[in-house]
Amino acid sequence: MMLIESLDLTEVILTRCILAICMILGIIGCLFNLMIFCQKKFRSNSCSVHFITTSIFNLLVILCGIIPELLASYQNYDIALYSSTFCKAKSYIIHVFLMISRSSVALACIDRFALCSPNANIRRLNQRHISILLVIMACVLWLIVPIHVLVYVDIQIPNRRCGGSSTYLIIYSIYAAIVTSIPLVIMIIYSFLAVRNVQLTFVRIQATTINTNENINRPTRVQKRDIQLMTIVISEVIVYYISTVSFPIYSIYLAITSDISKTTNRLAIESFMRYLAL
Repeated sequence: MMLIESLDLTEVILTRCILAICMILGIIGCLFNLMIFCQKKFRSNSCSVHFITTSIFNLLVILCGIIPELLASYQNYDIALYSSTFCKAKSYIIHVFLMISRSSVALACIDRFALCSPNANIRRLNQRHISILLVIMACVLWLIVPIHVLVYVDIQIPNRRCGGSSTYLIIYSIYAAIVTSIPLVIMIIYSFLAVRNVQLTFVRIQATTINTNENINRPTRVQKRDIQLMTIVISEVIVYYISTVSFPIYSIYLAITSDISKTTNRLAIESFMRYLAL
């Protein structure tokens, strides 16, 4: 019992201190991003659509996910453990918001790749109305795909936790590993391709800098803004990788060890690992 109590206490401390700090910084960061990318000079940029979408849904995740956790920690009462409707709705909504946010970062990587592509047909994808259409498609997709969460997630007795049954947990672990990894793989691949295309673009520009100063400065200014946006995209990818890579690993571990008989201490450790992975 000493180990279980220690892990529970650690989880409470992390929630009340670290999670609270992350919540404050997250809200400030999201609002700051919205203020920047809603400005006129950025609003017409196709990549800004994805940053605005990511900021909005990250803010919604904080409001719907982190704040209830903090309140439950201080009040010692989690409504998700007593209301089946709230349990289902919270699990589904947070999952949808997270996946839309992650998909938007992945789409931003593809957008930067398209912008710097030497292929004219691919560059045509770098348009604001196309970005808006892709965001709408991502929203519709992630409203439909996780509907199974509404069906199978519920309050589990006697442990009284909001989650799936043992059988569904195995399926969900595999599902979570897949849907979490796909955006990450897309981000890594298209970030690499975008950086490579930028390098090739600079080579082409240096080879053709025999125009007037006016003709040189104009595309340079455009490129500086695009490079700034690409830097932000890559930063988002790094943050996403650091904060997400542990969850697919944990999900795979859970699926592999689902048939193994586990002690109370091991279950407590796994529960704590899940808390850290999330």
